[in-house]
Amino acid sequence: MLQLFEVTKDSPWFPQVKMLYESAFPANERIPMKQLMDNKIQRDFFAFVDDINGTPTFCGFSNSITRGTITNIVYFAVEPELRSRGYGSQILKAIHELHPDTRLVVDIEVEEDSKDAEELERRNRRRDFYLRNGFEAAEFNYNWQGEHYRLLTAGGTVTEQEFRDFWKEILKNIPGAKYP
Repeated sequence: MLQLFEVTKDSPWFPQVKMLYESAFPANERIPMKQLMDNKIQRDFFAFVDDINGTPTFCGFSNSITRGTITNIVYFAVEPELRSRGYGSQILKAIHELHPDTRLVVDIEVEEDSKDAEELERRNRRRDFYLRNGFEAAEFNYNWQGEHYRLLTAGGTVTEQEFRDFWKEILKNIPGAKYP
């Protein structure tokens, strides 16, 4: 059964989370790990662990922010060798159970912007995964850090104004922070 553990610098799962974070997200999409760990923005940062053949095994992590009726899953990844085994769906379910009265929001790189066939395939698989898990495309896309994103939501739609207001509120006390 999948268990979740809070990620801190002292967490036994921190090295695996950091390694997966750095390998799963391109540099232009990452913020420094130190910022993910500080308390300027209240986040849920969890490592997900399963007992595989009697051994606790790190499966993936999520990093999300909840304000009001929106939970934005900012970072979410499953260990490459454990993908397509249902762990991603279980993690999404766990996030939803933690915040049952919110609309879940994720963003993915716009598929049409991919530079090659391999990248297009990855983007299509990512999109299809979220669609299978009850997400739908929002009516708008946005740009951040030089990348073009498609917003996906589950549990209800999120307007562009709600999304921008969400980030404006989150980042209001962080000098120089840019919101989508």
